[in-house]
Amino acid sequence: MKYSYNWLKELSDTKLSPEKAAELLTMHSFEIEGLEKNNASLDGVVVGEILEITKHPNADKLQIATVETRHASSRLQIVCGAPNIAVGQKVPVAVVGTKLSGGEIKEAEIRGVKSFGMLCAEDELGLGESHAGILILDKKAKVGEPVAKYLGGADDSVLEIKVLPDRAHDILSHVGVARELSVLEKKKFSYAFNELILPTKKSQKLKVEIKDKDLCKRYVGVVMENITIKESPRWLKDRLEICGLRPINNVVDATNYVMLELGQPLHAFDMEKVSSQGTRNKEQETNKLQNSKFKAQIIVRRAKNNEMLTLLDDSKIKLNESNLLITNGDDALALAGIMGGKDSGISENTKTIVLEAASFDAVNIRRTRTVLGLNTDSSYRFEKDLDPNLTEKAMVRVIDILEHIAGGKIEGIADIYPKKISPWTVRLDLEYANQLLGENVPLKELVSILNLLGIHTKYQIPASPAGRQNTKYSAIACTIPTYRLDLRTQEDLIEDIGRIWGYEKIVPRPMIAEVLPAKLNEQVFFERIIQDKLTGLGFDEMYNYSFYGADDLKKTGFSESEHLELANPMNPDQQFVRAKMTVNILKNVRENLKNFSCISIFEIGKRYMLKNGEPAEERNLILAKVLEKDSNSETFYNLKGTTEDLLEAFNIKNTQFLEIEKSSTILNPGRSAKIVVGGKAVGFVGEVSQMVCANYKISKHLAIAEINLEVLRDVAKNTLEYQPINKFPVVSRDISMIVPKDIKYAQIETLVKKTGGELVNNILLFDRFEAKNSMAIRIEMSAKDRTLESAEIDAVMEKIIPRLKNDLSVEVRK
Repeated sequence: MKYSYNWLKELSDTKLSPEKAAELLTMHSFEIEGLEKNNASLDGVVVGEILEITKHPNADKLQIATVETRHASSRLQIVCGAPNIAVGQKVPVAVVGTKLSGGEIKEAEIRGVKSFGMLCAEDELGLGESHAGILILDKKAKVGEPVAKYLGGADDSVLEIKVLPDRAHDILSHVGVARELSVLEKKKFSYAFNELILPTKKSQKLKVEIKDKDLCKRYVGVVMENITIKESPRWLKDRLEICGLRPINNVVDATNYVMLELGQPLHAFDMEKVSSQGTRNKEQETNKLQNSKFKAQIIVRRAKNNEMLTLLDDSKIKLNESNLLITNGDDALALAGIMGGKDSGISENTKTIVLEAASFDAVNIRRTRTVLGLNTDSSYRFEKDLDPNLTEKAMVRVIDILEHIAGGKIEGIADIYPKKISPWTVRLDLEYANQLLGENVPLKELVSILNLLGIHTKYQIPASPAGRQNTKYSAIACTIPTYRLDLRTQEDLIEDIGRIWGYEKIVPRPMIAEVLPAKLNEQVFFERIIQDKLTGLGFDEMYNYSFYGADDLKKTGFSESEHLELANPMNPDQQFVRAKMTVNILKNVRENLKNFSCISIFEIGKRYMLKNGEPAEERNLILAKVLEKDSNSETFYNLKGTTEDLLEAFNIKNTQFLEIEKSSTILNPGRSAKIVVGGKAVGFVGEVSQMVCANYKISKHLAIAEINLEVLRDVAKNTLEYQPINKFPVVSRDISMIVPKDIKYAQIETLVKKTGGELVNNILLFDRFEAKNSMAIRIEMSAKDRTLESAEIDAVMEKIIPRLKNDLSVEVRK
């Protein structure tokens, strides 16, 4: 939030420079995200008085003004096209040589008439966006003096403070930050906060009723008559603009001013529109009001399902029973705590207003604005929770301002406060406080800090043994003001004492404790092995969000029923929580193919799904590969080999690649397999179907593999078993064959191992020609106790080849 330094200085009486104030707040209170001087450059701009105005002889829309500035060239002739200037006005004059945002002011000739300066509008001075006319100064401004003296926002600095949620209830206001500055400077805060008390004058024209007291803790309504709607005075506009708000009119600006000052949002209704809006039950409501003597009523209630409301920004919203409304009994006037309704807003013809200061439930406001997508200054404050007693303070301030700038007169007040919030007491154990801070804060200084924070203190003396008098204080009873909602425990108080006293005063001491090494996180260690292995194999790691959209489900053919849907997604592309790792890796491939011809990538992350109707999650690894030289099956077999290499890093051998029973929506059925280790399925490897690739504009063959890391950890061998190197040679034999289309390689591998027995150590598929479904395998054989003779090897081969022919109808090529 942006804060005006001049405003803070006025409230706190600080003598610190903006830089010193920012440093002090940073060290003790809040993070200052920025400090900048107001960008209005007014050097050379002085107060001038218009003495005479004549028409330009050569231009209908231009005028020639004679202006008194009391400078070297006292009276200046200036050509001006603004329609709002008049004799006797005080205006800002940029004399020749002045540098403004639009450039340097020079002596010029305009349509044959010389001009020696410029009369300035708001935008030309960097004070706003208006260029409707020349900025008119206060009549009390002295001619010849720098104009910055009379423009509050011109000579100011802006502090941008990062306000955390735990202090938003009091620090989202200039009074809150000014109070903090006073405490840090060890001065009593002079703002008359406790003197802001509502008059007891009850309204005879307004009735207020709260239907849902859990969602509205307090509602203060005030009727003000004889209001004149007009432009706000310069000082008020300056304060709003430097804090980033756009001035509208004196009533709206006054409510915004008080919100910035005290942190309490306010709203103003047109009394006539409140009492006459709507036609549905108008006669019935009018009769009720006539019978009850009130002219208008405010009823705070929940919305009805499908109830409609047009807001001040002309947007139309459909509501439900979870939303809270401000109504006149039947028709909605405003969405409580968020934005007013268009039909009840004030206009230039408004004469009587109803002012609203209320306290709403923070959770309800946050849910409503999130669902409806409405972010306002009001909702930002209400959703952080506010002190219900603040409504009274803010109402007193806005009444006072409107009496001065709008000529308003208070008719009466309707204040509904069902459960009054009173200050609460927290016991502060002094020994515990010093123990927690690690330093002995002098008692006098500790109490002084609490008192400066507005906390009333009372010493507590522990009971002493009979015959002895104990004068040592053991604790302090602290009465917390209601505007400090964050101070609920003694730990909260100790934190405030520590930061105000200064953490830099705490002397560093070596910690006396047993130092134990951090416990090894086995999951992280396990995943690090995978990362190291894959990067060694030339893979790059990806990081993706755990969301994707409905469009991705259409492209991949995955079902929405398998996914958990977010109630309020940030955008349509993040509608579902990731249940499939495949989706985001496909996007990665698509984007990387724009710059690279071959891709090897992987990602480790969680996927989220429903198991037995309950949300569940599992940690998975997914790999994707695209080769530079694209072929029908090479990509698939290349990634299959990578998967085997990865598993061998955990001493997992004899991995099985079996047929996937269920047809997959994304994999090519002829080039996909289930990965089985130790009888457990740990994942799959396969080539992505051409249809899915086309949906993601991937023109090359793409292979992917996914492994469940939790299952893999269970089957992986934690320790390597020593196996002596075989002393005897390994003999290999090759078989080339033509295989029926319905026979899988896994069937061939299983049959060869079973038939060859213990002498078959390994089987390797080293060639495949898909056009004729031709395969070539290498069978490696050896014995642990002897060198195999040729006859033994031939005997094994004579068993294997007939079995291949007879059991699998394989044609062995010779």
